Amino acid sequence: MEEYTGRKRVSAAFKKTFTDQKIEVDRIPVYPIMGQCNAQLVGASIREFILDPKVFVKAQVAAYERFKPDIIVMQGDLLMDVEAMGNELKFPENGMCISKKMALEDKGKLSSLKLPDPTKDGRMPAYLEVLAETKKIITDSIVSAVVAGPWTTAIGLRGANELIRDALKDPDYVHELMQFCSEMAIRFMEAIMPLKVGLSYSEAPASCSLISPKMYREFIFPYHKRIIDYFKERKAGIGLHICGYTDPILEDMVNTGVTNISIDAPSDLAKAVEVTRGKAVLIGNVNTNLFFSGSKEDMKQAIKNCLDVAPHDSGYILASGCEVPGIAPPERVDWFMELANELVH
Repeated sequence: MEEYTGRKRVSAAFKKTFTDQKIEVDRIPVYPIMGQCNAQLVGASIREFILDPKVFVKAQVAAYERFKPDIIVMQGDLLMDVEAMGNELKFPENGMCISKKMALEDKGKLSSLKLPDPTKDGRMPAYLEVLAETKKIITDSIVSAVVAGPWTTAIGLRGANELIRDALKDPDYVHELMQFCSEMAIRFMEAIMPLKVGLSYSEAPASCSLISPKMYREFIFPYHKRIIDYFKERKAGIGLHICGYTDPILEDMVNTGVTNISIDAPSDLAKAVEVTRGKAVLIGNVNTNLFFSGSKEDMKQAIKNCLDVAPHDSGYILASGCEVPGIAPPERVDWFMELANELVH
């Protein structure tokens, strides 16, 4: 009997979307977006997980061995680039790192900022090492990198309220900053490309839960498209994840040219099916709260709800809508994979 691997299932989803080729697999691909919660599996703190590459690799491999997801997302933190550009970070023992001082608290300092080298500066080289090491160990499933998109980096450097205010009062400045952050996003992903892992950008603050669709189209979409076009020319497919509510910009996300979009629970999966069909693999969107609260039956129903509207004529991957909370009990991830294996086909 043929053995189906995560790598083969994911490949089938992409081929189903972009070619007429159909590959026989046992089921659609499934994975929860996991990062900091995996620290629990190796008795480490989130701080150790983020700062020690050996702990990061050990935790991700432990998650792969226990849960057997079809994609293992190498979700560390999204402040590596801004830290290398001058942000001062605080690393709580059991929480995600935060900026205690931002490089662009004085917006006039933009002209003096230098683009760091991901192979040499800050913690970025350690992330490259983590990706390379994990890919050597996990061969059956896709190992996938996640880096900050340009809007996430801009907010990291400037602050959310300040950047939104700038967009209203000084749009030229925001475009200048977005050009700079796009160069950073390209540079980091270019350093990752030779490792032959999955490539995706995370843009949590580009959500319509935080900004208007008009602001996305004016200040973010052109830079997303530019970045995706850059990698298309180099024959590299890129994914895009935006947290929260994205219904008004789903079509824009697809029009960037990304090969896959990952949507969160507040977004309408049925609408996403329509706009992605034949254009991008759709990933999502089981509510991450279920990994912390709610019953097994609730999770089963959420998975069923996704499968009921999932596309049958285009690629689809069942996943959590966003990153599983750092304090989520691992048993709930067990539920997710067990139920998914039972329900998907």
